[in-house]
Amino acid sequence: MAGTEEKPAAVKAPEKASKGRVLDWLDVIAKLLGAAAVVGVAVIANNFQSRVTGVSIQSQREQAESQLRASMFSSLIGPIAGPQSGKVISADREALLAELLALNFHENFELKPLLEDAAESAHKADTKRGADSPDAREPLWSIARRIAERQKSSIAWEWSATKSSRAKKDHWWSGFSGVTQPAGCEFYTLTVNTEPQPEPVTGTTCELSVGLGQVVRLNSPDKNYTLQMTLVHPDWKNQTVDVVVLPFLSGQGHPLETDTTYRFPLSWFDFPFTDNTLLPDGNRFAIYLRLISAAVPQKLTAVVVWFPKGYFTPRERPLNYSEVQQILGRESQ
Repeated sequence: MAGTEEKPAAVKAPEKASKGRVLDWLDVIAKLLGAAAVVGVAVIANNFQSRVTGVSIQSQREQAESQLRASMFSSLIGPIAGPQSGKVISADREALLAELLALNFHENFELKPLLEDAAESAHKADTKRGADSPDAREPLWSIARRIAERQKSSIAWEWSATKSSRAKKDHWWSGFSGVTQPAGCEFYTLTVNTEPQPEPVTGTTCELSVGLGQVVRLNSPDKNYTLQMTLVHPDWKNQTVDVVVLPFLSGQGHPLETDTTYRFPLSWFDFPFTDNTLLPDGNRFAIYLRLISAAVPQKLTAVVVWFPKGYFTPRERPLNYSEVQQILGRESQ
């Protein structure tokens, strides 16, 4: 009967030595992994602390800025709309406060009533104005022009942020179907001639020349909506013009009786961020004055602003528009 053979001691010794080396290596690796884990945790903790500190500093700065703006707003609006002590504020001071409020808070508040009141006070107080002297309301009108163009530039920046994704989408679609989707203008500039012209105009370009009282049709950038618009009854002295605008779905071909018509006087104090119309499909448009002059030849220019679809104005949102769209998982259209 065969028995179990024992290995010689000379053979066992190398095996024990090999196992010992493996255990030594495992021990070294375990120690290195432990040290690396400690270092990694320290690095992560340090990065997290740095980010938290950065967020905290940014939050403190935003809080300080908000407090400063709130204090500034109270100081400016208080003399105009605060408790009255019996002392009437002068027209010059009211105009100055209105200008400061408009320049610093035009994105967040509708200041048109205040600006109109300040302009009226300045006009009434200017009793010694000669025929050739500038209108006392011109400083307020000038501020309004600056604000309107500033807001238009901000909307243009939002458009540029959405164009890249839309261009990629259009490029893919044109490559697939062989056609490129047409689009209307983001901004239309209308130069209005004083001579009325009966023939309607379709906005095939972004700069149009139309007659006073002439119907013009302007497409939204996605061509889903059409604005049927007319400018009538300009008041050259007070620098206003009446606007009649009727938005309707382009697919209809023409307005329906149930479509809403908007009629309003357009003045320098109508701003895109506060005086705009939101349509059911998410399109939004605004109209503001760029030029109105009573000098011969009389001139009038209005700008129609289309917002990016789904856009909401600064006073309607606490966060960045593009970031909110990304959070909601919506692509810019």
